[in-house]
Order: sequence, then C-alpha cells, then structure tokens
Amino acid sequence: MKILEADDLRQLGHNSAPYILRVSLAMKAAFADRNEMLGDPLFVPETVEWMHSPERIAHWRAMIESGKPIDVARGSVESANTTQVTVTDHSGNWVSLTHSLGASSGVITPGLGFMYNNSMINFDPLPGGPNSIAPHKGRSTGMAPTIVYRAGQPVLALGAPGASRIITAVLQVLLNVLDFGMSVSDAVLAPRFDCQGNTIKCQARIPEMVCAEVRKLHAIERAPISHGGFALVHAIACDAQTRRLSGAADTGGEGMALLVE
Repeated sequence: MKILEADDLRQLGHNSAPYILRVSLAMKAAFADRNEMLGDPLFVPETVEWMHSPERIAHWRAMIESGKPIDVARGSVESANTTQVTVTDHSGNWVSLTHSLGASSGVITPGLGFMYNNSMINFDPLPGGPNSIAPHKGRSTGMAPTIVYRAGQPVLALGAPGASRIITAVLQVLLNVLDFGMSVSDAVLAPRFDCQGNTIKCQARIPEMVCAEVRKLHAIERAPISHGGFALVHAIACDAQTRRLSGAADTGGEGMALLVE
C-alpha cells in the first residue's frame, strides 16, 4: 500500500486498465521484496523497516514509472487450507483471525487415520536465507488479518483464506473501501486480480476489452471463474458516525455474514 500511497487511484477508475496495471505492478514489487528478503521479524528485524523505508518505496515507484521489468524470485509454496473468522461484539471488541493448517505432512499416527498439518512448507529448506528453517523461528505466511482504525476507533476488519493471494485480495478490498468509498459488501464482491510474477491473473468478470488494453503493456490472463479463486475475503465494517455494523462474505466460498444475538 505504501507504494500506492502517492497515486490518485480514483482518477484512474476502478478496475480500469490503467488501475489494474498500476496496482499489479505494486503487487509485483512487493512480492519481489517479500520472496527474497522476508522472514521472521524477530530474526531479521531490519528487513521490514527496509521494505517500508522511503528509499525503497521511491525505488519501486521509479521502476514502475520507467516501465522497466520487475523480477520476482520464486516464493515458498503455501497451502490453501486456511480459515478466516472476522468478528466484533457489543462491547467493542474486534478480531480478525486467520488460521492455516498447511497440508499435508504425509505423517499418520497408526489408528488415528488422518495426516498432520505441514506449515513447515512455508519455510525455505535451504540454509542461509531470511526464511530458512531455524530453532524457535516462525515461518513467513500470506495470512493478512487486518483491522483499520479511524480516530482511534476500529472501522474495518478483514482477512481471508487463499494462500499468497490473501495479500493481494486484502489489498484490493482495502482500496475499494478506503479509496473508492465502497460499502463493505461491494468491496468484497468486486472482481479481483493478482500479480505475483510475470503474468497478471484476473477473474472472468473483468471484461476482455479491459484485459486487451492491459495486454499491450503486460501479460494478463482471465481465469475461467467469476467468483472465488482469488482468496475469500470476509469483512466487517462500522460506520464512523452511526457505529452501524455491516458484514460481507466472499461469494466464492461457503462463508457467511451473521448477526448472533
């Protein structure tokens, strides 16, 4: 998001060809740093500060403006076996919880009949890297449970299952709400795209004529799906003035928004 802070995205038009290209290149830049440098911040505390530094952001903005290709190193494989719970209560508590098992370890205890989880796949098995396996070390992950505050009060909570596409899905829903003023349901249901490498991929609800314009400058593929496949965002929003709540669940899965009394 810091790469995009100086851009007037509303002027580009939501999900227009210029918008998709600009946001996709920011995604690509973020994944270039993430895949090469990110690890447990307790082990590499300087990395997050470096990634967010004005100098690094300026570097990526200059790369995007110049049209130079952005090379992305291959990231770790991430499992899609993830659950998202987004909840608030009458006391004003807010929680965005993403829980991921990873699958599968190939290990079965005789008599139990199920395999254990395997989030170890999110580590780099080769030594010497920021995300290499080490004692007491947490692995990097695409999970991105998020709570947005305004004037000290929570106004939006969201998260998603969906492996590394969680990152790009949460980004787009945040932009939909904060930059384009969408309701939380419209923000979650809007068609999405993803760029973590050499090709932008998008849902089929993004028209081919838009993709054709993007394709003049960057490779893009329309997935044969209209809903789902690009993480499953679940969100709650609170009106800053009235404190009225609204919720939304991605239509690509079996999640739902519920009021429990």
